[in-house]
Amino acid sequence: MGEKVYTGSFARIYDDIMGAVPYDLWYNYLHELLDYYCQKPIRVLDLACGTGNMSLRFAENGYQVSGLDRSREMLEVAQAKADDAKKQIDFIQADLRDFRLAAEYDLAFSLFDSLNYILEEGDLKKVFKNVFRALKKEGLFIFDMNTLKRLMSIKPGTTMFSGENYTCFWEDIIDREKKRWQVRLKIYLDGDENRYFEEFHEETGYATGQIVQFLNEAGFQYIDVYNAYTFDRGSDDDNRLYFVAFKDPARVKKSQT
Repeated sequence: MGEKVYTGSFARIYDDIMGAVPYDLWYNYLHELLDYYCQKPIRVLDLACGTGNMSLRFAENGYQVSGLDRSREMLEVAQAKADDAKKQIDFIQADLRDFRLAAEYDLAFSLFDSLNYILEEGDLKKVFKNVFRALKKEGLFIFDMNTLKRLMSIKPGTTMFSGENYTCFWEDIIDREKKRWQVRLKIYLDGDENRYFEEFHEETGYATGQIVQFLNEAGFQYIDVYNAYTFDRGSDDDNRLYFVAFKDPARVKKSQT
């Protein structure tokens, strides 16, 4: 499996289960990075946008936003939320590994360790090449990834989530041989104990040097790596890393503040 694909059953309850996710923190940190690099993007591309929580935040602050995801069900939820908020967002159903867009963007970003779902090196290289092609010459690409250390530190076990009209059993599994974190979901909807839906997802980790190499091979000529939510240099010993990649090193300017 490549990029995560959520079915209708999980898309329906996704925002409820992920209610504690710090989207505002992510949004603010992205803008700290943009300010640091003196970037003022206009057109932005949200990769693996899911139910559109980050896309909406950008749209609400005046950006021209496109959101791309492989899951039709997640995009339907995202579109409904954009309609409710009366925001124009161009949602696109596509696979990160083979998308090609007509428009060019100032900024592409991918958050919530979405790129850890790209399990094969060759596929991750394809993603980076596609993003490079989608950016303007002065564009940049910002994304986060869990480190392998973080993934292998997750404790196996099962957690139950419940809300209005659903119960979800979330089982964490660690495959140390393949170096993958796996999640098996069993979702009961509308109180029907005899009918449930199952999903299976997995992430893998890459060495920081590998990711930088793949970005270079895709054409990105300037790359910084940060420990998440800081401006400290990131390493494989951290839990989550943010990568900032520019197409053209001549466009890199840093704030002195």
